[in-house]
Amino acid sequence: MARPDRPTWNPLQAVAQAIADGEPWILAWTLHSATSYRLLSRGTGIPDHRLDDIYRGAPPGRSELAALARVRKADLDDVMLTLPGETPAQ
Repeated sequence: MARPDRPTWNPLQAVAQAIADGEPWILAWTLHSATSYRLLSRGTGIPDHRLDDIYRGAPPGRSELAALARVRKADLDDVMLTLPGETPAQ
């Protein structure tokens, strides 16, 4: 019996839905990856207080975005697509 083709699941869809439901972009990614801020801080090298700043709306730097994408095993471009209106700080 042949298995039906399954659609490829894209994590960006789940993150986009969480954002559409009102979650901040960084929390949407955190919920998707099921990674606590403590582990996220350790894995990225971004201090807890800076993650809190980003959660509150401070623009992340490109290196911070790259670190967040790496830890979440996501494409940097996908992470950047979920940023609210502003461009990342250099």
